[in-house]
Amino acid sequence: MKVLARQLFKTFIFSVILSIAANSIYYAINQKGADYSLALPKIMEGIVLLNIIVFVMSLPSLFLVNPAYWNNLPVRLPLYFGGPVAFIVTIFTMPLPPQYKVIYLVTGFIFLTVHTVFYYLKVKKG
Repeated sequence: MKVLARQLFKTFIFSVILSIAANSIYYAINQKGADYSLALPKIMEGIVLLNIIVFVMSLPSLFLVNPAYWNNLPVRLPLYFGGPVAFIVTIFTMPLPPQYKVIYLVTGFIFLTVHTVFYYLKVKKG
């Protein structure tokens, strides 16, 4: 349990850092000349909140400490990747303004990518 919980926490931390960087770049490109010092705290707050949502949606991956679940690939993949994929699918189906949709999708895809890297390292290792 410790390994998967630690891995999920690392995924959250790396995802927050990369999402803040990516969305800050997106904001800087879209809002040329805008006061960035006022926007950065709001960007950081929003990205942390979005990552908390995806993190909570990813908590079912902790059930994989059970060897019966981990050794069964059709069970392992939905439990491990279900949260981020459900988040991304939800964003595609929600009626959001395009600029919000981009921010949410970037955050979701970054979380999914980081989560995939840790999955690959876990499978490769053991």
